[in-house]
Amino acid sequence: MVSGLIILDKPSGPTSFDCVERVGKIFGEKRCGHTGTLDPKVTGVLLVLVGEARKLVPFFEKADKTYTGIMHMHSEFDTDKLHEIIYEFTGDITQLPPRLSRVKRVERQRTIHCMKIDRIEGQDATIIIHCQHGTYVRKLFHDMGEKLGTGAHMKYLRRIAAGKFGIDEAVTFEELEKAPEKHLIPMEEVIERLGIKKLVLPKEMEKQVSNGVPIVLETPEDYPSEEKIAIFVEENLRALGKERGRKVAIERLILI
Repeated sequence: MVSGLIILDKPSGPTSFDCVERVGKIFGEKRCGHTGTLDPKVTGVLLVLVGEARKLVPFFEKADKTYTGIMHMHSEFDTDKLHEIIYEFTGDITQLPPRLSRVKRVERQRTIHCMKIDRIEGQDATIIIHCQHGTYVRKLFHDMGEKLGTGAHMKYLRRIAAGKFGIDEAVTFEELEKAPEKHLIPMEEVIERLGIKKLVLPKEMEKQVSNGVPIVLETPEDYPSEEKIAIFVEENLRALGKERGRKVAIERLILI
């Protein structure tokens, strides 16, 4: 059974769902999902979880994102003023989701961790943005353009990192089709890179885990309340759980 993570370099054109479906066909696995949608025209890092790895989606939901985008000003602009506005929009900001967004249109706070100009060519400014998940870069550029007084829109956007997974590791569909297994990151490695706490049990406890029986912790202070935990039997990943008091409740079995 094939399970793991593909760091896809999404091309411009297809939807995120189309990309997930294509990855599934390459591996002959219908159970695939992604960890964060990219609009059809947006390129770059799309994390696709294959097989049982889909159960890791909750661990990716709050991961920061990094983008490089082109903000096109609608008229000539003052570079110094743009730098001032970038500084002003760094930190906590309030955004109203776009009208075409699937989420409810209520104002919400998002954090822009870092934003800097990479280069300026005419009325285009290429900007690198490290931001909280759920940030609308298109809306960010629009709001910055309004503040600048020129108006602006997003001309181009590429996601260069999603959490700890970057574009330097991403593969194209062409590369994936030539050697799919080579580019599949095992679930155990994904858990390690995400920094998920691990509980390693002896072989004789495998049946208890398989039956979904909670695990009693000898040292519960090692696991903060409600923290997600990856449960291993010896070196094999067998379940995902959550610490509750002195026990770890089995939430999802890993069937590989």
